[in-house]
Formats: sequence, structure tokens, C-alpha cells
Amino acid sequence: MKVKVVAAVAALVVGSTVPPESEQYRKQVLADNALRPAEQLSRYHRYDFSPLWLKTPNENVLGFIGQGYQRLRIKLLTACPDPQQPGRYLVAGKSKVNETPLPFEGTFRLLHVREAAALPAGLDGAPVPAVKAGILLAEYELKEPAGQRNAGVFRGVLRTNWYLDRHGKMHYDDLRKHAGAFSNNQAVGTWQSYKTRRTKPCNWGDYRIPAAGDLDQGAGEFSPSDNYVANGWQSYGQAWVENDAAARQKERAQWWK
Repeated sequence: MKVKVVAAVAALVVGSTVPPESEQYRKQVLADNALRPAEQLSRYHRYDFSPLWLKTPNENVLGFIGQGYQRLRIKLLTACPDPQQPGRYLVAGKSKVNETPLPFEGTFRLLHVREAAALPAGLDGAPVPAVKAGILLAEYELKEPAGQRNAGVFRGVLRTNWYLDRHGKMHYDDLRKHAGAFSNNQAVGTWQSYKTRRTKPCNWGDYRIPAAGDLDQGAGEFSPSDNYVANGWQSYGQAWVENDAAARQKERAQWWK
């Protein structure tokens, strides 16, 4: 049985259609010495990871599209396990670049689940509720409506950090939220236009953006570089750097409704 599971996982990864930068990210994550090398995908199929993707307030979900780091807003509205395919989730949400929101539908498909070699530490050594912790890697494909202007497809790999409590309940891992550079739900991939077939780099995540180049100048928290403020980041800087009340209200607005 183990041989069959390993073969199935290998076939899933080899047959993956993720962009090259996403495949590089997958390999980078799996090479982390903080993770145990044993694949745990089959053991964790029984857990529902979908609540972990819906947890974070949207003002803390940050993203970019294109070489100029144009700001991308993305909101996952629903996620549920596919009853026909273990490890596959059906998802829907909305994206927005500039002032143009578009709906999308698609899938998350689990590629890997790995356990952490050590449990995360609490603030000032305080005990944590985790008895196990780790990461998952999922391949995603999110399709905007083909008939819409400026629509396309998001493809890539998502990393999510999780932990289990002593009751066997799955949680979003925010145990290190007090630490600098905290992040979760890190997506590395591309967006491809239906019309032109051209692709653009497109990454997002909770609290930080993975592989953000020189966009993120922050130390303890995300801070967009002045070089890219004009590319949709004006209200973000005004809200969280300058503490402007009107800008904060704009950042917290439910733009997807």
C-alpha cells in the first residue's frame, strides 16, 4: 500500500501543470530542514483544511501582479472538500486589480503534507496548544469568467502552515504571529490572459507576499517600496504607515460585495 501511495504522489507532482517559479517554490519549501522529510499526504486526507484558507481578514491578504508589482486584491469566499476526490477542494472568490473586481472558481489540490521537526515556540516561552504542526503544499487553478474583459487564469502553488491541538482539531498556524516577518497562505504563481495568452508573475499571501523582490521594504511587517506606491499601494501606505483613518476604512472595505 505504501508503494502505491508514494507512486500516486509522485505521479501527481510530475503531472502537475504549475508554472516553473511555482515548481521552484515547491522544491524550496520541501528542502527546509525545519520539516521532517517523510511524506504525510495520505495520513492527512481526513482533515478539512478549508477553514485555514478563509480565516484571515482581507486587509491582511496582500498580493501583486506583473513585473511592476501592481497591487492585487484577492478574496477567497468559499472552500470545501470535493467529495469525489480526496485532497481536492472546490473554491470560489473574487480578485481585483485597480477598480475591476472579477469572480473566479477553481480548485486547490493537495500535493504534500509535511510535519515540522519541532513544535513552534510561544511568546516568551509560553506553552502552545499544538501537539503537531507542519505545512501543506497545494496546486491551485482559479479561473475568471472567459467572457469578461481582462480575465484570465491563476495557476501556482500554495503553502499553508497548520497545527493540530490535543483534541485533533486542525488550526491555522498563527502561533508565531508575534514574531517579525510572520506569514501564512503563501501563493507563488502566474496569471495568464485568455485574450493574449501572456502570463504575468502573480503572488499573494497573508501578512507578507512570497518572492516579492524589492516591493516589500518592511522588517517586522509588510511595507511597500516607494518605487511602487503608484501601482495601487497608495491607500495601504496611508492606512498603515501614516495612520490615516479614511485610508484604513478604504483598506477594510468589503470590495468583493
